[in-house]
This record gives sequence, C-alpha cells and structure tokens, in this order.
Amino acid sequence: MRNILGLFYLVMEHDPNLVFVKDADGIIIYANRAFLELYPPSMRGSIVGTTTVNAFTAEESAIWLAEDHRAMTAGVSEIVEEIFDYLGRRRYLLTRKIAFSSAEGEPRLLGISTDITELAERERSLVEANERLAKFAAFAAHDLRSPLASIASAVNVVRNDRETMLGPKSEHVMGLVSECARGLAQQVSTLLASTRAEHRNHLDRRLTDLNLLVEEVRFNLSSMIDRHGASLRSSRLPSLTVEPDLFRQLFQNLVENAIRHRSDDRPPVIVVRHEAEDNEDVISIEDNGVGISAAEVERVFGVFEQGEEASGGTGIGLTLCRRVIGLHEGSMEIDTSYAEGCRVVVRVPRGTTRTEVGAVRAA
Repeated sequence: MRNILGLFYLVMEHDPNLVFVKDADGIIIYANRAFLELYPPSMRGSIVGTTTVNAFTAEESAIWLAEDHRAMTAGVSEIVEEIFDYLGRRRYLLTRKIAFSSAEGEPRLLGISTDITELAERERSLVEANERLAKFAAFAAHDLRSPLASIASAVNVVRNDRETMLGPKSEHVMGLVSECARGLAQQVSTLLASTRAEHRNHLDRRLTDLNLLVEEVRFNLSSMIDRHGASLRSSRLPSLTVEPDLFRQLFQNLVENAIRHRSDDRPPVIVVRHEAEDNEDVISIEDNGVGISAAEVERVFGVFEQGEEASGGTGIGLTLCRRVIGLHEGSMEIDTSYAEGCRVVVRVPRGTTRTEVGAVRAA
C-alpha cells in the first residue's frame, strides 16, 4: 500500500496539470508541484493549510470561493480562469472541480487545472487576424467597386456612341473588357459576401419558403440561364426556418456553379430536389455538367480553388456555400457516386417549424 501511495504522489508531483484538494472551508490540504509554482518560492512551503485568497483581489477571491461552493453543491464544475503567476505572466487555466468524500466521510474538493495559455493566445491571435482580414476584404471590395463601375460605364459609352466606328477586332476587344469588368465585379461581391458570412454572429432566421428563393435565383440569373440555354427545375420544396438572404446566396452560387461547369455538348439542366429524413431535411442540386472527380472534392471547397474543368467564376462559391450551411448547423457534400454530372447534397437539421408548400415550375 505504501508503494502505491508513493507512486501516486510521484505521478502527481510530475503532472503538468495543477492538482489540488480543498476541504469544506476552502482550505488547501494538498497541492502538487505545478500548483505551488504559481507562487514565489518563499511562499510555497506555506500554501497548504491556507485558502490562498489573500494572494488575490477581493473580487477574484469571491469568484473562486463561489465556484468552490457551486462545485461542492453540484458535484462538479468547469471554468476557464485568467490568472497571473508570481512573475506577472498571464495564464489561462481550464479548471475542473469534483466533489468527493474522504475515508472519514469529510467533504473534499478535487481541482485539476490544465494550462491552456498557449491555446488561448493562439485563438485570440486567430480572431484578431480574421477581424483584420475581414476589414481588409470589406475595404478592398468597396474601393474596387467604383473603378470597376467606371470601366463598365466607359465601355458601354464607347460601344453605344453612334459616332464611334469599331471594327470587328475592336468590338471583340471591347466585349472582352466588358466581360472582364463584370467578372471582377462579381469576384469582389462574392469575396465581400464570403467575409460577411464568415463573421456573422447572429442569423435572422425565419420561416422561409424555399420555392420562392429558387424563383428569386431564377430571376437573378435569368440572363445567364438564357444565354446558355439552361433549364432550372425544382421538386416541391419545404418552408424551413433559415436566414433567407444567406440561403438565397447558397442556391444562387450552386446554380451558377452548375452552369459554369456545363458540358460542351448539351445545354445545362439543373434540378433541385428535397427529401425529408428522420432528423434533417436533405436538399440536393443536380446538374448534367462535367462533374467533379473524387480527387478534386476537398480541393474545390478551398477559397479560390476550382475544378479542372471550370469555366470562369471566382473559386469562392463552394467555400461560401459550406460556410452558410455551417452557420445553420448543417453539412454539405458532393456525391461522388453521381455519374451524370455533379450532385451537391445539403443537409439541414430538422427544425421545430416546417411546412410543405407547392412545387416550383420548370424553366
């Protein structure tokens, strides 16, 4: 038995976690080396037998004593603490407290604190970097919109000026300039939408008729649909409690993506389907295009990544779609077994509010 206790203390003394035991009055009756190293060397021999509250501010002491009481009452607690060691270094601890009884039946509290300082600092740095990136993307998108609009306007003035005589080659070049300006404007808008979706803290969810969203997408992309002879069809879709603006962007990106990845020998056909499963609504968007190979599936979800057969686009669409679904606690995947083109499957957890509505007409 003595050997087992000796092994126990040896393990505790070399455990990088801060381990301590308190009695019902909050007095420390055991503390391992990692715990004692929070205090100056001159104090370490006197920590056991005290509450250590005098080493902290009254506010900090009140919080920790209240947490001790809560753990004693509830049996267990978990909290992230921000403290400073005796060298003034800021440290973040994930502390778990567990109530138990001694062999004599006395109430005791076991505390195990894991130092998560490095993780917390990295998380904070990542949040700050994301915020800076979001601001940069917003400023860049805003600053680029005006010159792009000016370019498009100038091209239209030249092409529509009756006194301007353009040869076939010049007309072709002006068309390329106009197309490039539109494509860049779309990329800027998509980048801005991606940034806003990524940093959205609150969703304005409401019961939304998905059929109406598909109709709005049909209207928004009418020029593109007509230009490529595409057909957008939909089965009966439900009404779901979602953020309508983001879900409209989701549908629009997927339909636009299907048209861009069309086959050269047949007009695009995009079909939106819905299936109700036990705990989720499954929405699929199928097309008869070139498809995405299994090797490309994960790569195309990266920002600015596209499939090998991509024709135009920004390379942000699928990334934005996955973020939108993530904000709705759902998932999105590409069905690699679908051989007729590409099939994107979106899964949304079944909400409490949901109704079936009429079908959308085919284009």
